[in-house]
Amino acid sequence: MTGINHRPAEITPAEARAAVVALEAHGGNVSATARALEITRAKLQRRLRKADMWGISAHGEVLATPARRLEGKAGQVRRYLLTCAQSNTGIHPEFWRNLAALSDHYRAQIMVARVRYNHSESQVAQEKTNRAADNDLWYAPEVEPYLADERVEICPGLTWAGDMNIIPTAVNPLSGLDSFTGAASCVFPHPQIAMKSVATAPGTDAKFNFTTGAVTLKNYIKRKAGLKAEFHHAFGALLVEVDPSGFWFARQINATDEGEIYDLDVRVDGGEVTTGNRVEVFTPGDIHGTKADPEVLAAVWGKDGLVDTLRPRHQVLHDVLNFGSRSHHNTFFDLVAAHYDQADTVEGEVRDTAAILNGLVRPWMETVVAKANHDEHLEKWIETADFRRDPINAGFYLTAAAAKVAAIKAKDAAFDLVAWVLRNAGLDPSIRFLSRFEKLKIAGIRHDQHGDLGPNGSRGNATNIARTGEKANIGHSHSAAIFHGCYQAGTFSLLEMGYNRGPSSWSHSAILTYGNGKRAIVTLRAGKWRA
Repeated sequence: MTGINHRPAEITPAEARAAVVALEAHGGNVSATARALEITRAKLQRRLRKADMWGISAHGEVLATPARRLEGKAGQVRRYLLTCAQSNTGIHPEFWRNLAALSDHYRAQIMVARVRYNHSESQVAQEKTNRAADNDLWYAPEVEPYLADERVEICPGLTWAGDMNIIPTAVNPLSGLDSFTGAASCVFPHPQIAMKSVATAPGTDAKFNFTTGAVTLKNYIKRKAGLKAEFHHAFGALLVEVDPSGFWFARQINATDEGEIYDLDVRVDGGEVTTGNRVEVFTPGDIHGTKADPEVLAAVWGKDGLVDTLRPRHQVLHDVLNFGSRSHHNTFFDLVAAHYDQADTVEGEVRDTAAILNGLVRPWMETVVAKANHDEHLEKWIETADFRRDPINAGFYLTAAAAKVAAIKAKDAAFDLVAWVLRNAGLDPSIRFLSRFEKLKIAGIRHDQHGDLGPNGSRGNATNIARTGEKANIGHSHSAAIFHGCYQAGTFSLLEMGYNRGPSSWSHSAILTYGNGKRAIVTLRAGKWRA
């Protein structure tokens, strides 16, 4: 046959809108959505692509502009509390009361996005029209004055995707969103608290994607997906601060089931705000000894820095020794560079590292070192190097090797070679070193894992360590992350270490653990840890 036009019919905005709304109603199930609309999967995908191209929001409205920009008064810090409310669900009254009190304390603007969840026990295709389905939805009246279901540029480099409706039962709500908003960081409304560092091109700050937690109660279908979502549901918000120079800072606000919240030294309970509360555990990014960033050390442990302001009861350090002087990863040219920089003696690096660590100690705070892979580079060097070909380090090598042999002979299983050499170099004796087999649990969180070792001999990361079932704080990857019960710090080293060429997700990020077991990640920018 000839003369027949096989091109697909033009898609109207109304059809694209209907596809988006129907997909939400069916929990992202493409097949069920296509059946409900009585169209093919291919036609549904074309409508969804058009919706994405036209910028149709999760609530079916076409955005006139990509993002509205928030403005503040010149010279003042702006603060926002970003959160979400689930459909057909009441608020958590105590958390909402405490969040309002925190908002008043900080003069922060509360912004709430609505997220939809199909509470129907049977996920069958709905016979109602989209308008009727919309009319069946309701949201807690308390949040109405704070609704922000739109795309907003909070400041250059940070976007609020209030129009994004991620199904509340999503196991990993940030999946597939790495390039969303380009190189700008983005906050997505979702009842689970998550965070992901996204690698960006050289010369660009690392991108962060965040979710928020919710102000509404747990309200899920009692099936597998619903029960999992209920377990990870957080009463929370993301606090964003923007300073007058345009730098932004974000911290998680995560409430207990009773609604109590902490932020830095601020505690809110029963609607009452108190300040001067101590942080329970401070977990900085990996230290890396002589490669630590001086600006970060000053901002955290210097005069009026983070540590002396928040006065944590414990600090847990990771990768305290860089071991760049003789790492097994060093190339020939790395060794040549170390020689001309006068940084090729292991003894000198150990001595300088001990001096740096001594500057981190406080008499009112316990300092603990978690066993980490860079610290173990020293033992690998002792095991494999030929001291006869390294005269500058031969004396130190033989002394350290003799100490290790003596410990083995004495069956001293607790002997730690890194701790031994650092203490011989003048390290403060109050610093406690953990072994790989030692457990350290504070405020319900495991603090003893570095993060390099995953389950059953695999490489560690936040995702597979989260599967072990115990909440944990880790380091190692230099890229901050939150996945379920695992929080991962960044690094306090220089962000350019030679071996991390190309796009990078590294950041100067640390973990704060509060007395109630809730946590937040703090990221330093331009030598500042808050606005």
